[in-house]
Amino acid sequence: HMNLKAQLKAALDEVKKIATKAQDEKRDFTDDEIKQIGELRTKADDLAAKIKAADEAQASIKSMLAQAKPLEEGKPADHQDIAHVVEGKTLGERFVKSAAYQAFRKNYPSGVGKDTPISIKAEHIGHVSLKADPNPLNTTDNANLLPQRLPGIDDLTYRWPTNILDLITNGVASSPLLQYRQLVSITSNAGTTAESKTTSGTDKAGGLKPLSTLTTQTKNASAYTYADGIEVTNQELSDDGALTALIDGILRQNLMLEMERVVLDGAGTDDEPAGILNTTGVLQQAFATDAITTIRKAKTLLRTSSQTQAQAIVLNPEDDEAFDLAQDTQKRYYGNGPFGVGPQTIWGIPRVVSTRIPVGTAIMGDFSQVQMLNLEPTSVLVFNQHKDYAQRNLSYVRAECRCLQLIRQPAKLAILALKSA
Repeated sequence: HMNLKAQLKAALDEVKKIATKAQDEKRDFTDDEIKQIGELRTKADDLAAKIKAADEAQASIKSMLAQAKPLEEGKPADHQDIAHVVEGKTLGERFVKSAAYQAFRKNYPSGVGKDTPISIKAEHIGHVSLKADPNPLNTTDNANLLPQRLPGIDDLTYRWPTNILDLITNGVASSPLLQYRQLVSITSNAGTTAESKTTSGTDKAGGLKPLSTLTTQTKNASAYTYADGIEVTNQELSDDGALTALIDGILRQNLMLEMERVVLDGAGTDDEPAGILNTTGVLQQAFATDAITTIRKAKTLLRTSSQTQAQAIVLNPEDDEAFDLAQDTQKRYYGNGPFGVGPQTIWGIPRVVSTRIPVGTAIMGDFSQVQMLNLEPTSVLVFNQHKDYAQRNLSYVRAECRCLQLIRQPAKLAILALKSA
């Protein structure tokens, strides 16, 4: 590559030499000089094209190697897929390890003083609902509950409570507005087929392959911003551990609770997408005898209506408590009781608790077809240009992301009335 540049320089020097000689002798170019200049021009153009191609090749190699590096480390190439731009399991850890926060700490190693302008922008550092451990020990139950090994002498497996965001499908999007087909019903015509003996067969016996029918309706999914903020002192801002705990313990929790509310009970207005409780096409199970009977009938309803094996049932904490305290005529608890360990289920279906669902109502089914697509990964911003925060040595920490919510197959979910009207 350097040799090409040297050849080009030599050709240009030769042209300059010819031009200078003719100028010094105050004459026109000779026929030989004109021929030589033409040959040098052709050579220079060819060398310039080769140098440009070589430069583009170098840039392509650099770009490709940059893309290959995260793949070699077992990480996805798209930074929005899983937060790998910044290392760290939790949102707080990724923030304090971000370039923006590390630059801030470098500039103010001993903390900041009064009236110091603060502006920290750690953008696109991952999705707020990422689990703490991306590769947990797992079991084979439907709801993908996360067992953890407790320290100490008790050799017990403790299951970390599952929330609704663990059940749905998390992905990425590249457009703020997406028109998609929502599946209303399926008419299956699957079956075995015979080999075609002629070209005139009209059914499976005649070798004609079956065709199932999908009934769909068009829905629009728009990107909505999920955000929350807290105030921190300058001392908290200068302490990695304290700041990580605040972000993970408050900001992340609040954002997840809001996402959970929207997934379950979003109003479907200009301000927020429609949640499961407000989506047309979701199955309805009326109250039957008691809550336990109602849930068993809903399990059958899902299997017969949409061939759905229930993944989980989401309950209000008060309804979940009622199942824990349920007793037979001999005052024996139906479930694990106060001293039992293991998964909380009903009719073999894992129970998931949410304060965002009304008392007396439950949602059961396959939640994986509810999709939360991340358009803009979570960003954490810190600044003290807010109210009189600079004067009070306070800063505003804000976390926000933009997501699209899709409910692909409403009939794979059922809303249950656990109490009589």
